[in-house]
Amino acid sequence: MCATTWRRTTRIAEARPAHGGGRAGPAGRAPRGRLAGRLAGALALALLAAGPAAEQALAQDAGVGGGAVQGRVWDASGVPVSVALVAFRAGDGRTVARTETSATGFYRLHGLPAGRGTLVVMALGYEERRIPVDIPAGGRRTLDVTLRTRALEVEGLVVEARRARERARFEVEAGLTARELSADDLRLLPGFVETDPLRAAETLPGVTTANDFTAAFNVRGGSADQNLILVDGQPVFNPTHLGGLVSIFNADLVRSAELRVGGFGAEYGGRVSSVLAVETDPGDGRFSAAGALSLLNARVALGGSLPEGVRKRMGLRSARWRLGGRRSYLDIVTAPFFDFPYRLADLQGVLEAWTRGGDRLRLSLYSGGDVLDLTTLDADDFPLRVDWRWGNDALSASWTVLRRQGGWVEIGAGGSRFDTGLRFPDFDDTDFRSRIDQVGARVSAEMRAGAAWRVRAGGAIERFSYDNLALSGGTEFAGGAGRGVLTSAFAQGARSGSGPWRLEVGARLDWWAPSPGPSAVEVSPRIAVKRFFGSRRRVALKAAAGRYTQFLHSIRDEALPLGLDIWVLAGERAPHVVSDQVQAGIEVLLDEGWSASLEAYRRTFDGVITNNVAENPNDPLDDLLAGSGRSWGVDAYLARTRGDTRGWVSVSWLRATRTFPDVTTGLDPAPALTYPPVFDRRVDVDLVVTRRFGERWEAGLRWNLGTGLPFTRPRGVYPFLTPRVDDGRLEWDVDAPGRDLGLVLGPRNGARLPMQHRLDVSVRRRVERSWGVMTPYLSVLNLYNRRNVLFYFFEYDRVPPVRSGFSMFPLVPTFGLEVSFR
Repeated sequence: MCATTWRRTTRIAEARPAHGGGRAGPAGRAPRGRLAGRLAGALALALLAAGPAAEQALAQDAGVGGGAVQGRVWDASGVPVSVALVAFRAGDGRTVARTETSATGFYRLHGLPAGRGTLVVMALGYEERRIPVDIPAGGRRTLDVTLRTRALEVEGLVVEARRARERARFEVEAGLTARELSADDLRLLPGFVETDPLRAAETLPGVTTANDFTAAFNVRGGSADQNLILVDGQPVFNPTHLGGLVSIFNADLVRSAELRVGGFGAEYGGRVSSVLAVETDPGDGRFSAAGALSLLNARVALGGSLPEGVRKRMGLRSARWRLGGRRSYLDIVTAPFFDFPYRLADLQGVLEAWTRGGDRLRLSLYSGGDVLDLTTLDADDFPLRVDWRWGNDALSASWTVLRRQGGWVEIGAGGSRFDTGLRFPDFDDTDFRSRIDQVGARVSAEMRAGAAWRVRAGGAIERFSYDNLALSGGTEFAGGAGRGVLTSAFAQGARSGSGPWRLEVGARLDWWAPSPGPSAVEVSPRIAVKRFFGSRRRVALKAAAGRYTQFLHSIRDEALPLGLDIWVLAGERAPHVVSDQVQAGIEVLLDEGWSASLEAYRRTFDGVITNNVAENPNDPLDDLLAGSGRSWGVDAYLARTRGDTRGWVSVSWLRATRTFPDVTTGLDPAPALTYPPVFDRRVDVDLVVTRRFGERWEAGLRWNLGTGLPFTRPRGVYPFLTPRVDDGRLEWDVDAPGRDLGLVLGPRNGARLPMQHRLDVSVRRRVERSWGVMTPYLSVLNLYNRRNVLFYFFEYDRVPPVRSGFSMFPLVPTFGLEVSFR
C-alpha cells in the first residue's frame, strides 16, 4: 500500500482530447473562455437581479438624513470585545438598528432617527450596558463603551446575547454560507475519544465523509484536500492524528470553529471547496488550569497573563496567553508489560497583547506528531519492522493597528510544515519520505468608505516546497520535488445599512510561479447579493458567484479508511485547480430561536488529478492524470439555538462526477470516462440534539443517515490458461491447480454500498468542588450497533463465489474526565 501511495506523488500526464492537440476536452483543462463565460453570465444575472431597484435601495442605505453612532467596545482590562451585540432603541422603545462588533471591537450604526435613544451593548461573559445617547440629525456621535466581566452567567442574558448576535449576522452578511460551532456546541456533540471540531463539521449541511475511520470531510463535491483548514489564520496541511482518526485540535483551547462552505470573500485563497477557521481561545487573563483524561490521551491547558512589571516595560495594556498539550499514555502504562508501538503528542498555544495605543499583537503556535514504532519487535515474529513518524508544525504572528472610523491595518507572517517518513532497520537502503512546507507574509487593511461601505484589501507572498521520495535497494521507484511562489492580492467591498439590500463584490489576483513548470495568473471575481423581505426582515433571498483557485494537491486515496496526505505542487507534474461556483437560497429567522435555510449550488472543478494505473515506466511525467469535475446539489438546514433543548437537522442532496482519460482501454488517445467519486453520497441527513437537565446534567445525540457510496462491482472471473507442449502439440492446461484468475469489472463506481445510519449519544455531569469543577462524560458511538459496510470482499475461488463485507465502527463506548481549577 505504501509503494502505491508513493508512486502517486511524482508525475503527471495531460489528458489528450479525442481529436488530438491542445488541452481542451472533458478530461483535460476545459477551455477557459467557456468557464469564464458561464461565470460572467452568473454574475450578470446577480447584477440584473439587483437592477435599478437595488441601486435605489442601496442609495437609501447610506443613511442620508439620519444620524449615526460609532465607537469601540472594550473590557475593563483594555481589550476590545469582539462579536458583542450593539443595538439602538429609539425613544418609543423600538430597536431600529443592530450590529456586532468586529474583531477589533468596532461598531457603527447609521440611518438612526434624530433625538434621544438608548444604546444597548451585550456580550457573553459581560454585564449588559444601556447608555442614553442623543443622535444629531444628519450627524454622527462617537461613543466608546467599557464592559465589566459578569461574575456569574445568567442564562436569560446568555440566550438573549446569542439570539441577538445571530440576528446581527443575519442582517449584515450577504452571500456567505457559514456555520459556527461554539465551544459549548463542540463539547456536547458525541465524539470519538474526545471533542473534535473536524468530526463536528460532518454534522453540517453540505458536508459528507467517506467512512467512520477518518476525520477528513468533503464539502459540496470537493475532495478533502480542497478544504482550507486554518488555525488562527495559518493553514495546516494534515490536521489529523492516528492516520486520520482524530483531529489535531485540543478541545480545551478551541474558542470556536466556523465552516464556510460557499460564497466566501476574495480574502480567502489557496483552496476551492471550503474554509474551516479554528480560533484559539486566549482566555480572560486570569490564571486558569484545566485537564482531561480520555481513553486515548491526557491533556492539560494553562492560562494567564504576563506579570504587570513585564507589561509596563513592554508598553502593553494587557497580555493574556494560553498553552495546552496532549499526549497519549498507553505506551507509558503498558511499558512494564510490553512495548506499545504508538504514541502521539502535540502542543498548542496563543499569546494576545494590546498596547497602550490600542494595537494588537498576536502569536499562535502548534507542534505535534505521531510515532508508530515497530522496531522493538522481534524480527522473527514480525518480519517487516518499521519506524513511521509524521507531524505538523505551524507558527503565525500578526500586528494589528487600529485606525479611526473603525479601520485597521494588519501585518502578519507565518509558516506551516508537514512531513512523514518511514525507516526500516532491516533494510538500511530503503527510504520513504514526504514533506511540504509553506512560509509567507501578508498585509491587509479595512476602512469605512461612507456610511454603508466597508472596504477590505490586501496582499501576500508565500513560498511552497515539497519533496517526496521512494528509494529501495539503490533504485528510486518514485520521487518528486519542487517549489513555487504564490503572490496574491485582493480587494472586496461590502455594503450594508438600513435598507433591504446587502451587496459584496470583490476580486482576487493570484500569480503562481512554480519550479519546474510554467507560471500561471488567475483572476477570481466574486459577488454576493442579499435581499430582505417583510417589515420584520426575517426572510431573505441571497445569491453568490465566484471563481476559486488552488495550486497544490494531495494524492491520498480517499477510498482508503486511513491514510496520510502526500502533497504535490502544481507545475510540471500537475495542473492547478480552477473552480467556478454559483449558489442561491433563502434564509428565514423564526420565533423562539428557530432558523431555517435552503440553498442550491453548482460547481465545476478544472484541473483535478488522479493516479495513472497504466503509467509508462520510461515516461517520467505520466504517473498522474489530469481531469475535471462537477457537482450540484441542495442543502437544507433547520436549527434551534434557544432553550434547554437545542440542535439542528441538516439534509443534503449531492451529485458529483469526475472525468478522466480511460487509460485501461489501450486506445490512443484514451477516451474520456465520467464516474462518481468515492465521496458522492447522494443523500445525507444529520440530526443533532443537545439538552440541559438542570445545572449539572447535559446530554447530546447525533443520528446520521446516508445513502450508499459508490464502488466498482466485479462481474466475474476467468482463468489464465497455462500452455504446455505434449507430443509436439501446443495444449492449454485448463485443470492446472492453483491457476490465476482474471477479474472482470463493471463500470467504475457504478454500484452503491447499502444505506448507512448510526446513532451516537453522550452524557456529561458537572460536579462542583471548592477547588474547581469535575466533569465526567460518557459517549457511545453506534448505539444500536448498526453494521455499516466499509467495503466488500469477493472470493471467486470458492464455489459458489462468496461476498463478505467489512464493517465500520461497531458499538464503541468511550469515557473520560475533565477537570478545571478555580
